[in-house]
Amino acid sequence: MSNVARLNIIVEGQTEETFVRDLLRGHLANVGVYAVARCVVTGRKHGKTYRGGMTTYAKARRDIRRWLLEDPSAYLTTMFDLYKLPPDFPNLNQAKVLHDPCERVRQIEAAMATDIQSQRFIPYVQLYEFEGLLFSNVQIVDRILSIHNSSQLAALEEIRTQFRTPEEINDGETTAPSKRLKSLYPGYDKVTYGPRIAQRIGLDTLRQECPHFDDWVSKLETLAGRASS
Repeated sequence: MSNVARLNIIVEGQTEETFVRDLLRGHLANVGVYAVARCVVTGRKHGKTYRGGMTTYAKARRDIRRWLLEDPSAYLTTMFDLYKLPPDFPNLNQAKVLHDPCERVRQIEAAMATDIQSQRFIPYVQLYEFEGLLFSNVQIVDRILSIHNSSQLAALEEIRTQFRTPEEINDGETTAPSKRLKSLYPGYDKVTYGPRIAQRIGLDTLRQECPHFDDWVSKLETLAGRASS
């Protein structure tokens, strides 16, 4: 393939890193975009680098800018959860008053882009968290998680019918997607099961059900063309 692009992805944690490696990377490679992911740097001490978990925007910002400088020929994107996003994220307070959650994350992403000031930067904030994607197919969620827990398919279907899209399952302390899954399936572990469920659901279904996620992937698919222009 003559037109190719490289893409670096800063993710919030190990779950998202595995998701990129096992599901998203292969798809993007098919359209000439070669992606690598690493967890956000949250600290450096005594020569050690600590990664994972979103503590402050200031730290994420340093990591974003550092990687852009270190790899000036690659694009860079993020995969951060809106749920419990640190309060110093740009435009977060203004975005909170917006009724439409998709518009809320777009406002934050736009503010991040303005702050970073790089044409190679594509900010992405996941609505509301990674587990929201899994509600794209609750039958598969139950099939996998009920192996070691009792089936909760009816409860999952009831949750799903309350929202227009899986991305709109909200950000309450007990009602965020991960909290709902943990309540229904006590054995649920994000790192162990999250990427596995997403892989079984498949990227096509995730995109059909989750419009903000689909919009992000669509932008990433165009990078090879942008690199050649």
